[in-house]
Amino acid sequence: MLCAFALHLAFPQTAWWWIAPFAFAGLIGSWAVLSPRRAALAGYASGLVFFTFGFSWFGETAGALLGPAAPVLDLGPALAEALAFAFAAAVTSIAARRCGAFAFAIASAAAFALAEAARSSGVLGVPLEQIGVAMIDSPLRPLAAYAGVYGITFATALLGASLGWWLLDARDARRARAAAATWIAVAACTALAWTFWPARHAAPPSRRVAAVQGGIAQTLKMTPGGLQVAIERYTAMTRALVPQHPTLILWPETVILAPLDYPRADIRALAQRFAALARETGATLYAGSLAQTTDGAENTLYIFDPRNPRVLDDGSGATARYGKEQLVPFAEYIPGPEWLRRLPFADQIGVYRPAHNAFPTYGGATPLICWESLFGDIAHARLRDDPSLLLVATDDAWFGRTEFPYEHAMAASLRAVESGRWVLRAGATGISGIVAPDGSWTRRTALGGAATVVGEVGPPVDVPYAQLGPGAIALALAGALAIALFGRRPRA
Repeated sequence: MLCAFALHLAFPQTAWWWIAPFAFAGLIGSWAVLSPRRAALAGYASGLVFFTFGFSWFGETAGALLGPAAPVLDLGPALAEALAFAFAAAVTSIAARRCGAFAFAIASAAAFALAEAARSSGVLGVPLEQIGVAMIDSPLRPLAAYAGVYGITFATALLGASLGWWLLDARDARRARAAAATWIAVAACTALAWTFWPARHAAPPSRRVAAVQGGIAQTLKMTPGGLQVAIERYTAMTRALVPQHPTLILWPETVILAPLDYPRADIRALAQRFAALARETGATLYAGSLAQTTDGAENTLYIFDPRNPRVLDDGSGATARYGKEQLVPFAEYIPGPEWLRRLPFADQIGVYRPAHNAFPTYGGATPLICWESLFGDIAHARLRDDPSLLLVATDDAWFGRTEFPYEHAMAASLRAVESGRWVLRAGATGISGIVAPDGSWTRRTALGGAATVVGEVGPPVDVPYAQLGPGAIALALAGALAIALFGRRPRA
């Protein structure tokens, strides 16, 4: 339990990434001495501790709505996600009985990384508390350009597994040699990845872009006067960018809480106002708003391009638009039959609908709205259009000053390294900024008030992971697990 809590400390706001291998050593070592069944139970309990602490910010979002039932938002998902730890623990126990020192470390680390990949994928996936995200600011960062988030998770767990297996019998010379060799091998692979990392030799950035962070808290945004405050503030802050001549300006997610395609005179006038603002700045403007549907709304970025005379026929005056495809289950929508809305507190869940974008990339830029940026498979799929820039628009004002806005920003660094693309990020209350293909922030705002970000982005760099993707890495992990478990090796 203590090691599970220690693993959580690798994440913001402590961000002690260095503690992760040692936490894994304790977890994996404790699972190895148990029977598979007992290990699974112990793993589940460890996962419950890890995710309960990791999801503690859930109550910030809807605690006021649910009142005494708010802890369910934390404990409920933790009960499901802890199954990943149970799987990894059971495999670790089996590996301890079948494998030698090297194979044991590979099997237990691969099992953990595979479980993380499984729980982080699909419409019900929860890509939070990924070890690879927490480690993006560690020396292991270059590995993401070759093996992505799950490669970093595997490497971190591998370090811990080899150490934990050795500590179970510190006098065993074979285990000691295996642990030393594993740490040296991970260090060598990381050094090679850094040496040949294309992002180290990226072309100088030359295209100027900007992001606007209005700094409007949810308590103001959701009031009757919140819309007008947002309109005036974002318009004024955007107009102030004219002397700096950006070619693209990104607003955060849903900062304009009015569907710009709604057939009402004042809404049409508002949309035309944004189109005129784009012409005034000479920049392509991405405005976070809503789009109406027959049974709800879509979370939408409207694209106003003053250089393109084409206008959508939805009445918004926009050149194009991008709708959020991956919604947060049981927060933005209910992934199931409508009768579920009759359950207690279900009426507090949003009525958003998943969008379907025939052409998600516009002008070489591909948007990811909030939750979508946490999914490595979604970001990788967008690379089929060969964009030069990833746009992340988010409203992290929902999460206050909890750990999540920081973890969410770390995911932007990871996506930049995995894809070899520049990332422009706009958060309603932060964190906004520009991320280079090596994962470093060339511009970054603090969490909280209003701010603008202006800087240059450049062309993409070719990285192996952009070609491989998470599917290939998952297959490699599965293969490593199978070979480690079923290959013939002497027991250490």
